[in-house]
Parts: sequence; structure tokens; C-alpha cells
Amino acid sequence: MRKQEEINRTIAILRKKGDRFSMSQAEVLEQRRTETQLFKEFVLSVGEENKDDKFFYALRDAARYAAGALELEELIPDASSYPVSDKDFCREVKTISVREFRAMERKVNLLEELVNELLQASRIRIENKEVPEASRTDFINQSEAARYVGCRKETLRGWSMRGFITAYSMDGVVHYSKSELDASPAVRHYRTVKQCRKEA
Repeated sequence: MRKQEEINRTIAILRKKGDRFSMSQAEVLEQRRTETQLFKEFVLSVGEENKDDKFFYALRDAARYAAGALELEELIPDASSYPVSDKDFCREVKTISVREFRAMERKVNLLEELVNELLQASRIRIENKEVPEASRTDFINQSEAARYVGCRKETLRGWSMRGFITAYSMDGVVHYSKSELDASPAVRHYRTVKQCRKEA
């Protein structure tokens, strides 16, 4: 398969040539049509009296070029007679507003911070397997923890299962440490994103 940039340059050359065959070859390249598709359309579904072998072979060659079976010089022997610059062929460009760009930039930065903090937290957890000392008043049950963080209980369970936070069992009831929740990169990230959404 050819790179899109090569195909775009070839399309520009064919459009510059401008004859019927070249324009049709350019369409084949733009639509990424295959040799099989062209055979079905121009050979199998056309009566003998309407067949145009030269036209079919020109289109087939364009499909072969896109697939990498032909070189540019084989598809367009006089390609050097039609020089094209980067301006002659368009590249696919998506534009976004400055506001959208800034929002994406913030999200990327938050994700980078989260990944770094999670990596650091996992290293610390591996090094220090002891549960940090905390007073009993620091622990809150699951419902209180969900309200404290501003998320659902399922979110807390998911974080706990993935090792982002620690769930403790006290008298058969799941509890979380408020200080650990405040220190958790996952919780901090969640709160930051939630705050950003409120401000947007």
C-alpha cells in the first residue's frame, strides 16, 4: 500500500494532465477503489458492445499503483512533464478552535500527571507494604467516601480493584481513609476533571 502523501501527489499530477483517463484515474485513487471493484464494474456488468478496454486498463493501473504493484513512472510515463509542489495537492487537515486546543492540552497534561503519580504511587506501594497509620476517625464508610469524593460507589470499587485506592474492612463494612483518598492521584485527577467540566 502506498502512503497517502504519494497518492495525493499522484492525484495532483493526474489532475494537472486533465484528460479523461487521467481524471478518472485520479478518482480511482481518491476513492481507494480496488482492481476487483473495477473489474466487476467495467467488465462483468457491462455488455460487450459498451466495453472500453483501454479505459478499464487505465483505471486498473491506478488501482495497482495504489496497492503498490506499479511505480509512478509506469502509471504516468510523462509524470516529469507535470511538476507539482506541495501546494498543488491538499493534505487532510482538521482545524480546531483555540478553546478546543487549550482544553485538549489541559487534558493531556492532566493525563501525564496522573500517569506519573500512579507510577510513583505504585512504586511506593511496592516499597512500603505496610498500611499507613491513621486514626479511626480518618476512616469513612463507602457511602460517605462516595459523597466525599463526589463519585459513585462503583467508581470507588473500580479504583480499589485496580489498586488506585485501598479499601479496608471494618466489622464487615468497607471503609476508606480520607487522607489516602485525598492523596490518591486517581481521586485528585477525578476531582480536577470534574472541576474543569463545571468551569467549561
